[in-house]
Amino acid sequence: MGICTIWSRVLVQRKLKLEKRDRDGEKAGSSSGQYSNYTPLNTSFDQVLMQIKDDPSLKWPERMKEDPSKRNKSKYCRFHCDHGHDTNECYDLKQQIEVLIRQGKLKNFLGQDHKKERQPMKGKAEEPVRPPFGEIKMIVGGMSTGSSSKAKKTYLRVVQNFQLSRQPLRMIREEDARRLHHPHDDVIVITLVIANYMTKRVLVDNGSLTNILYYPAFQQMRINKELLHPMNVSLIGFRGMKVLPLGTIFLPVMVGSYPRQINKKVNFLVVDCSSSYNAIIGRPTLYSWRVATSTYHFSVKFPTEYGIGEVQGDQLAARECYLAMLAMDNQMQMMNIEERRVLAEPIEALKDVLLDESNLEKFTRIGTSMEEKMKQDLVKFLR
Repeated sequence: MGICTIWSRVLVQRKLKLEKRDRDGEKAGSSSGQYSNYTPLNTSFDQVLMQIKDDPSLKWPERMKEDPSKRNKSKYCRFHCDHGHDTNECYDLKQQIEVLIRQGKLKNFLGQDHKKERQPMKGKAEEPVRPPFGEIKMIVGGMSTGSSSKAKKTYLRVVQNFQLSRQPLRMIREEDARRLHHPHDDVIVITLVIANYMTKRVLVDNGSLTNILYYPAFQQMRINKELLHPMNVSLIGFRGMKVLPLGTIFLPVMVGSYPRQINKKVNFLVVDCSSSYNAIIGRPTLYSWRVATSTYHFSVKFPTEYGIGEVQGDQLAARECYLAMLAMDNQMQMMNIEERRVLAEPIEALKDVLLDESNLEKFTRIGTSMEEKMKQDLVKFLR
C-alpha cells in the first residue's frame, strides 16, 4: 500500500472525527442550551416568542431560582412569566430560539444574511413573510374614577398571579381553567395581528353584528384615511348613542400561531369614539372562522389545515379594559348631570303668582320681563 493511500485514509478518518465532534457538540448545545453565538434575527426575541408561544416544540423554562425580593420588579420576562429581567435579555429564550433555528425552524425570523438559505418545505404551510410592524397596546389612559386604588390593584393582581403558568393550552379540559382566576365573568380579550400590527385588547363579541376598529388604533397603523369607504348608516349601541362611522376598510388579519393559524381579510367599521378596546371582532367573522369560544376557559379555538388553532384570552387585559370603561362611564354621567343642571337654570328672574287664593300651594312662576298685559292674560288663563 502506497504512502499516498495511507495518508488519504488518515485524512478521511480525521474528517469523520471532526464531523462527529461537531454533531455531538450541537446535540449537547441543544440539550443543555450552551450556545454562545446566536443567529441574527430580523426582529426582537420578544416578538419571536409572541409568534411561537403555542408551538409544541418550544420548551418552556422552569421557575426562576433567584430570590424574588432581590429581583428587579420593573422588568418582566414573558418567557419565564416572572419579574427580574426583560424578555429580550432572557438567556433561556435566546438558547431556545437558537435550538429551533438549528433544527431548521423559524426561517421567517432569520436576518437578511440568512434569507438565501430559506427553502420552502413541501407539505408545510407558508410561513409569514415578515414580522409585525409594531405593537398596539392601549388607547385609553389610566383609571381616574371608580373604586379605591387598592381595590383596583387587588382586582388585577388576582388575575396576574394566575397567569404565571408555564405551558400553553392544547385542549379544552377542566385542568386548563386552573391558570385563570375563578370565579370570573370577564369578556374574552385577545391579541390579533391586524394590518401586520400586533394589536392587543381585541374584544371577542358574539353579540356584535359587525367588526369595529377604533380610530386611534387605525391611526397607529398609519393607514391613509382616504382608503376608507364612506358609510352613511349610523350605529347604535355605544352607551345608547348614535355613532356615524368614518368608513369601512378591508384589512388582513392573522389569528393563531404558525402553522395552526388563519389569515383572512376582514371588513372593519372605523369608529371615532372613546373605548378601552382597540378593536371588536363580531359574530359574522367568528362564524366564518368557525370559531368556538369558551368563556369558562377564556380561550378561542378554530380548525385549520394543520390542526386546531387556539388563542388564549388575556384576563388581566380584560379587567383593565373593564375598569377603564367604568371610568369613562362615570365621566359621561358627570357630563350629563352638568348639562342637565345648566339646562334647568332659568334665563331670567321669576315671580311667584298665586293661582288659587284658598290654596297657597297652588302657584306658578312667570318671568318678570314679560309684558303686563301678557302676564295678566296668562294668569287669567291658568286660573
